[in-house]
Amino acid sequence: MKSYDGFLRQIMLEKLASCFDAEFFPHLLYRLSDYVPSNRQLAVKHIIQWSKRPEFSELCLNNFLDIAALRYRDRTDQGCLALLLKEVASNTTYLSKTLTSRQGKLPRVILKFIIEYQWIHESELLEMCRLAKDQTVRKYWLNFIIQHRSEKELVDELKRSIYRDVQYRLFDYLYQRNGLNTEDFIYFWQSKFASIMDYAYFALRQEKFNFDQYFQEYPINQLTLFEAKIRAKQWILLKGDHSIFFNILKQIDSLKTTNAIIFLALRQQYITIEKCLDYYHATQQKLDFFHISKLKQATQKQITLSELVGYLSLVNSPITIKQRLSLVDGYGIWEQLYWFVISSKFIQTDNDKIVFDLHIAQQLHYLGYATYSEQWTSTQKVEMQTLLPAFIQSYPNIFEKDTVKHLLKSYLK
Repeated sequence: MKSYDGFLRQIMLEKLASCFDAEFFPHLLYRLSDYVPSNRQLAVKHIIQWSKRPEFSELCLNNFLDIAALRYRDRTDQGCLALLLKEVASNTTYLSKTLTSRQGKLPRVILKFIIEYQWIHESELLEMCRLAKDQTVRKYWLNFIIQHRSEKELVDELKRSIYRDVQYRLFDYLYQRNGLNTEDFIYFWQSKFASIMDYAYFALRQEKFNFDQYFQEYPINQLTLFEAKIRAKQWILLKGDHSIFFNILKQIDSLKTTNAIIFLALRQQYITIEKCLDYYHATQQKLDFFHISKLKQATQKQITLSELVGYLSLVNSPITIKQRLSLVDGYGIWEQLYWFVISSKFIQTDNDKIVFDLHIAQQLHYLGYATYSEQWTSTQKVEMQTLLPAFIQSYPNIFEKDTVKHLLKSYLK
């Protein structure tokens, strides 16, 4: 069926003339655009026969994207395409469910066909798009109400919507037309969506809003759990005092929530990793090892080796030697050497030794290409004076090059 040989395709179409297996259906659809006219006619004949069977409707729905593609292919038999599209159009339940509950290409293509062929009345279609999960489908409804609704109706819709994209678009539209007041800005400054909160914060600043007075009227100790979460995010936008920020976090009794806010603060470069670790130590939190990957994603700066050591002191779950070594993947060669040397004391089993040797052989292979000396801290240098000689004796082949010996000569005495 996929052969470049038109004659071979014809043989298969004739051989499968009585085949009504669902797996065959999409391949048959493709042959409706076959550049050999006789093959197209065989495919059309088969589709017409299939249209009389009870499973035809379901097959059309399940293969709608393939049917839609026929609309844009050369040589497609238009009569057969109309038959297939009519079958899809007749199933309004499927169209409605797909538009409202699915995301991605399928609901977007269906929307395009509904509009082009007017399968559904506009008022019904708009309501479906309003409830749609897919942002692009919602955009059709959003563009319509912006053009046809009053500012008051748009404000009501803005406050009623649960979708970030709808809120942001309406907020921006109304703000540009002075359709919102200070009370509206305060309302959206407490939004669960960071982008909406940020926009509202910008609007309040333009109005010279008295933030100090606002915070005095709503002190931290009177906030509910939800309000404390919002206040913490507001404080990050304000770049307020760190001590107050961490006091706000004390009002939140959910570690999952506080950690999410901490990650947000790191992404916004409001706090440093050092501040973050101080907070974890002060609150005596015990963390999971995989927490470090989230920290790395949240901060735009590389975590220092000292911070890694401080982090590991908070981890209460067992750490494998491979996990410990992988923490410095992507770090500089001297930082990796230091980390491997201090990590060697954690080798406990023969398997650990195998993993350790393999890992450092792969990573420290590049040590011979180093052209600048180490840049360890004074504390790290003291540690290496004690630990590095024994490490070199264990792995002499790594340090055999003269350039490496020269760069490390102060540690080889």
